Amino acid sequence: MKNNNYILSVLLTAFALMIFISCSDDNDETSPIGGGNAKLSMKVEGEEWTAAMTTLFTEEHETSELGEYYLVHINGSRIIDKNSQTEDDLVETIGFYINIPASKFKSPKGTYPIILNDDEMGHAWAVFGSSTDLRDTTTYISGNQDSSGQVVGSIEITDFETGATHILGHPTGAEGYTKLVGKFNLDVFPMTGSGSKLKITEGKFNLSDAISIGW
Repeated sequence: MKNNNYILSVLLTAFALMIFISCSDDNDETSPIGGGNAKLSMKVEGEEWTAAMTTLFTEEHETSELGEYYLVHINGSRIIDKNSQTEDDLVETIGFYINIPASKFKSPKGTYPIILNDDEMGHAWAVFGSSTDLRDTTTYISGNQDSSGQVVGSIEITDFETGATHILGHPTGAEGYTKLVGKFNLDVFPMTGSGSKLKITEGKFNLSDAISIGW
């Protein structure tokens, strides 16, 4: 399950990048990219990082190993404008995936350890991506072979609301989280296994929409 979930996580992160690049391309050139309306922020290696687009989705699952649970997706993306005729802008995105037991769906408040081995209830994992045009992408994940099974951070849910969920304005017919508030800290490691890890600190989120763009 672990490998499949990480593949899914990377694909979802890439999908968030595609949506964000498309929205930014359609946006008026005078509109700011990234600003005070963002609902997710953090520090990456001590540098301020603020999302311009955020997403929140909830999926209900059931497997023979885990039973019934809810997989919560949290994503934040931003564009770094290079102001260059020859150099592409840089798009970065952070994605969190939390396994919440069905028994805790109505009371998810608490701290979820972030580890590489994600096939346990009450755990979370993360993906951080950096890309210029989706053909040149660097991907970091919440662990490597040396840290397998070790806690590399945590994400805490401090407030929430449940209700009918929507995707791109269309009702899904399922119940999920319509509001999620919390904070996080973690280390992420290059997916290729080479290079230095990144330290992410002072993370916080306050999400209420399936997709929110804060130009």
